[in-house]
Amino acid sequence: MKYDKGHLSFEAQADLLIQRGLIADKALLIKILENVNYYRLSGYLYPFRQPDDTFKPGTTLDRAWRHYTFDRRFRLIVMDAIERVEVSVRTRLIYELSRFNGAFGYAEPAALPQLSPAEFAR
Repeated sequence: MKYDKGHLSFEAQADLLIQRGLIADKALLIKILENVNYYRLSGYLYPFRQPDDTFKPGTTLDRAWRHYTFDRRFRLIVMDAIERVEVSVRTRLIYELSRFNGAFGYAEPAALPQLSPAEFAR
């Protein structure tokens, strides 16, 4: 399969989106494209697309950008929660390992038979 789409400058990408009906300040759109990239931004514009690749009337960069920033903030909240759970689980694990197997229990394969190197080789 041959990929035949050529390189588009950030300005040309902005022009294409505006030509398709996106309501945006071109200078701001170019800044966003320089930092986020066309394909990442287009994912947030997808719900506003019509079958002919134009945007529904009234589609604004501001609205798509609000979706993007919500998603970014939500992702950071979720990652923070995951990190807290991970640290808590590791804390409990090392606490119990050291309680039953000594200070270096984590280094003893017998202390965690389910995590032995042989299990990872499967």
